[in-house]
Amino acid sequence: MDRFTFYRLLGEAVYRVDGAYDAISRNIGVKPSLLWMLSALNDGRQHTQTQLCWDWNYPRTTVNTLVKELEKSGYVTLHPVPGTKRELYVELTGAGKAYADEILQTVYDAEDRLFRQYFRDHDMEFVHQLNEFSNAMKQFFSEAGNTQEEKEQENHES
Repeated sequence: MDRFTFYRLLGEAVYRVDGAYDAISRNIGVKPSLLWMLSALNDGRQHTQTQLCWDWNYPRTTVNTLVKELEKSGYVTLHPVPGTKRELYVELTGAGKAYADEILQTVYDAEDRLFRQYFRDHDMEFVHQLNEFSNAMKQFFSEAGNTQEEKEQENHES
């Protein structure tokens, strides 16, 4: 398989996965970005807005908007990260945990059925490899984009 075919097939697969989550979010009546945010926050760990941006590849403005909406509804609280000036932990409240569990139950049920059916005959190692690959891809592509921007800026300055 050549590079072009590889990345084309990878992109199609990734967008089908993303599209499946978009479809289930529409079926349960929430925005896809809210679904992902609730999923991220409902894992029992602490998260900063910066971590949420990196992990879920959302712009800071999107994360900030979602956090403000959830805070206004009483579903999250914000706590300062010790040793930083502006970074905040985002944490689900009791009401937020109940809301997330309610919203995500349909997703968890569908994921559970798919997991039991698909992984009956498949190795889960590909998920670990895909995660490693996606982190490397994000890093390589981010660097490539920055390099190109720097080149364009140098060309404008000369």
